[in-house]
Amino acid sequence: MGFSTLCYHEFRKREEITEQGPSPIKVTQDYDDALPRELFTYVEDFEAQMNYLKAEQYHVLTLEEVRAYLNGAEIREKSVLLTADDTYQSFKKYAYPILKKLDFPVVSFVVLGWLSEQEEPFLASRSVSMSKEELEAMKGLVTTANHTTLLHQRFADGSSAIQTVTDEALKADLATCGTYVEEPDVFAYPFGIYNERDLLRLTAIGMNLAFTCKSGKNTQDTPPLELHRDVVPLGISLEEFKAIVS
Repeated sequence: MGFSTLCYHEFRKREEITEQGPSPIKVTQDYDDALPRELFTYVEDFEAQMNYLKAEQYHVLTLEEVRAYLNGAEIREKSVLLTADDTYQSFKKYAYPILKKLDFPVVSFVVLGWLSEQEEPFLASRSVSMSKEELEAMKGLVTTANHTTLLHQRFADGSSAIQTVTDEALKADLATCGTYVEEPDVFAYPFGIYNERDLLRLTAIGMNLAFTCKSGKNTQDTPPLELHRDVVPLGISLEEFKAIVS
């Protein structure tokens, strides 16, 4: 028993990208980084994956159902939670229409400081963040959750920005994002990076659920601040996808 959590980032049609080289990000925050190609998903593959879940009668969970399950409630045998990180334009352009057609809810982990005030043209050559208006237009099917305000940064030593700031600064950053998102106490670790100290600090702040990038199913024994997520990599076959969710 238990449920799988799937993690997506960027979406492209096959002809729009190659499988080599990272994609420079373009966000409102003054931050220079690039998204690895393995964090992309071909639109055609995503549609096949979602159609498989529908055909096999998987139940796509809401966060309310996840909370209830972790507190002892039952869930259906074939259950899955869908998540998308960083609010890139391609989610709205490519993934959202597929999810809307199938009526599949999804959790969007928002870096508040990356959202723009005005919609920008779609660029297949860069990873561009959405505007607030674009994100808010998808409310209902898309539930927003906390991915920091300005702390989605990583460093050469393998640490993330949440580990370099004081307790007070971390609390303030997550509180600011929490004023905007619908689920302020549901968190995804930037880059999946965290340590034991982070767990203690999130507990003190009052974070209720936190998602890692460790693969595997979540059961009622999974620590709520160390929930598993399977990142769905670029070019994965449908058979490989089936193995993740089965």
